[in-house]
Amino acid sequence: MRLRTAFLWTMIGSLTLAAALGVLAIIFDTFGSTSEKILVTSLLMGAFSMTALGCAIVLDRHRRKIISWLGISMSIAALLHWSFMIWFEPWSWNGGYRLQELLMKIGATFTIIAIWCPHFGLLSLLRLDRGAFQMVRIVTHYITGFLAMVLMIIFWTEEFEDWTGKLIAVLSLLGACGTLVTPILGIVERSSRTDSAESIQRKVMIDLTCPRCGFAQNMKAGSAKCTGCGLRISIDVEEPRCACGYLLFQLTGDACPECGKPIEPEDRWQTPVESPPVSEESQNGQTA
Repeated sequence: MRLRTAFLWTMIGSLTLAAALGVLAIIFDTFGSTSEKILVTSLLMGAFSMTALGCAIVLDRHRRKIISWLGISMSIAALLHWSFMIWFEPWSWNGGYRLQELLMKIGATFTIIAIWCPHFGLLSLLRLDRGAFQMVRIVTHYITGFLAMVLMIIFWTEEFEDWTGKLIAVLSLLGACGTLVTPILGIVERSSRTDSAESIQRKVMIDLTCPRCGFAQNMKAGSAKCTGCGLRISIDVEEPRCACGYLLFQLTGDACPECGKPIEPEDRWQTPVESPPVSEESQNGQTA
């Protein structure tokens, strides 16, 4: 928790610093090229702070940890790399052209990876249960990953032909379309789950015992506090549904009547079995 909080405050600080530097560079433009360097550096800080923040969101959900840390590392590396290029101007050194060419390739690689990682991670956070919707996300992952690989190959080989330009354009168009469509599909799926009537209300009252103070109480589902010790308790009530959104309450079959998809064993209806009453003899035997 402390590491996450520290990282988020670092992101906020970097964005604030980037904005402040940009404002100063715009207002006090009497420094010539220095003002331009400050402005570009502030823009880079803002851009790569956003990519790192996207990875941090995914990491906070305990998803795609390797990709998230890779994206954070590449965001920091890209920021430092381009800042070095801006302020020290390595192309003015001896053999500067070849050095600049190499540094541009390295910086482009860092940038491509820093952008791809949060894109992959954030799309992975979307809850998609329907197979067709999941396939759209998977195809989008493959397209954007292939696009990133093609761009890095072109940067390093410097072989840009007419067909490679068309390939990049097609992949970019398909990747952008998939990026926009996938969240929309998530909204469609969520609305299909909420449109059909539930067998119980989401704000149903639940009897529970506080795990900290042991006080028994009746609490409404959602966010609440223990009336005994003030412990914050969050209760989420969600009935099992098929991927198509059909409510599975009291459904005895093994397939969804709406779409025909097999129902997972843990989601199938099982008639509650009441525990047999405890006899007086067994009670006496236990107390003895």
